[in-house]
Amino acid sequence: MTDPFPDPATPPARAARLPSAERHSQILDAAVEEFAGRGYAGARMAAVATRADVTKGLLYHYFPGGKVDLFKAAIESCVDPVLQEAERVSAGFQGSGHDLLAALLDLGYGRLASERREHILLRLLLTEADRFPELATLYRTAILEPSLALIGSVIRTGIAAGEFRAGAADEPGLAHVLMAPVVMGSIWRMTLGAEQAPALPMLRDAHLAFALRALAP
Repeated sequence: MTDPFPDPATPPARAARLPSAERHSQILDAAVEEFAGRGYAGARMAAVATRADVTKGLLYHYFPGGKVDLFKAAIESCVDPVLQEAERVSAGFQGSGHDLLAALLDLGYGRLASERREHILLRLLLTEADRFPELATLYRTAILEPSLALIGSVIRTGIAAGEFRAGAADEPGLAHVLMAPVVMGSIWRMTLGAEQAPALPMLRDAHLAFALRALAP
């Protein structure tokens, strides 16, 4: 496998001993902690390098665009696995549109319960995107657009099977509305805490019932 983070000519001795995947994970973990502690505006590349035990020069070698590149990589490390899993489930699914929708909601709500890193980064996207247009662009391209495309694919699958009403895939805003409860569930958990936020199984069941009514022929 090609090393996505090839070493520069003179890397730090300690960093050189780490496998590339481990070094990548170490840097992203350090970046998330720095962003969580200082926010996007206050985060510093030098502080990330210190947390990750690498030199600032090595950090910029991997992320030449600086903080925005590092934040983008952190977001993608959270989002890409769940999107890839959702696409895998969707591509190989043999059941009904109803069952496919339920399976994807199970995946989405299950992720809300377990991923601390995603909660931190999503909070930063929501609270700081108005001040940093690059964060709003990142949210749109890395999270919103792929998620809406996946929802559209599920709707078309259900239409083809006669389970969902014709024209639903082309209805403006419907995919956004079908996605919104998962986003809101995440926001509630961030603001209220896991103990006080609405229970995820309850939200998942209500979300599925709502979606099926909205899509019914």
